[in-house]
Amino acid sequence: MADHPIAAPFRDQAPASQRPVLVLEDDAAVSATICTALARDGWTTVAAATLAGGRLRLQSDNPRIVIADLGLPDGNGIAFVREAARMPDLGIIVVSGRSEEVDRVVGLEVGADDYLTKPFSLREMVARVRALSRRLDTLTQGGRPGLAEAQAAAPVPPPALAPPTFAPPTFAPPTFAPQEDGAAMPMAEPASWAIAGLALQPARQRILAPDGAETRLTGAEAGLLRLLLTESDHLAAREAISERVLGRKLLPEQRGVDQLASNLRQKLLAISAGKVTIAAQRGRGYRLVW
Repeated sequence: MADHPIAAPFRDQAPASQRPVLVLEDDAAVSATICTALARDGWTTVAAATLAGGRLRLQSDNPRIVIADLGLPDGNGIAFVREAARMPDLGIIVVSGRSEEVDRVVGLEVGADDYLTKPFSLREMVARVRALSRRLDTLTQGGRPGLAEAQAAAPVPPPALAPPTFAPPTFAPPTFAPQEDGAAMPMAEPASWAIAGLALQPARQRILAPDGAETRLTGAEAGLLRLLLTESDHLAAREAISERVLGRKLLPEQRGVDQLASNLRQKLLAISAGKVTIAAQRGRGYRLVW
């Protein structure tokens, strides 16, 4: 099925708390149940039953999060997820049946932040939406651009970067600002890290190459990159990635952490020409290596 690019809404971005959850589900009863559960938790919801309807809702309603069933009457939802993942400040949760593991994995590969397997509990679904919203809030507070800004901004020239090097990432050490009680608190972390000629900018969900080429990151990928950049020795345990990036405790059968690390690894290898990668450390987790 051919992709149909989704245009960003031609209006200012609403505050995150006022933006709805888009439920893309062709089963009317299931859609109504999901919307009701989210409404009870304080969320505004909009619904669509087809890919075409989902594309229209993305443009007209500027949702905060999309819950997308991959099996829809007018096509597979993978193309929709790929298109929606290009939009900044949008979280995506894919839904699939137990027999559709391949679709679920592909959904994560093309840009989804999380997944649910049918049948799922409404409590779990609401918890996943809350966790994803918190991750998006963290990125937004770090300077993530909104839809209007992304649409209006001119191409950003690459920053002046040193030649590729395998030295530690260059950024200023944290400074401290006085509080009213005289104590000190850390200032905001760097907006950009320079590694092997790249500018890593998790708060803006992107990586810049020296020639200005840009690789976009999903919210989960950006969260993992930020964690690896700020952790000691650039090493993060799988449990920490699951809890701090995906918003859930790590269970033995879950492969979301590994898939997320694989996705980010592929993007880093591609834009750095093999100089930067994420290495699995047996029994320890994942490390950013360059």
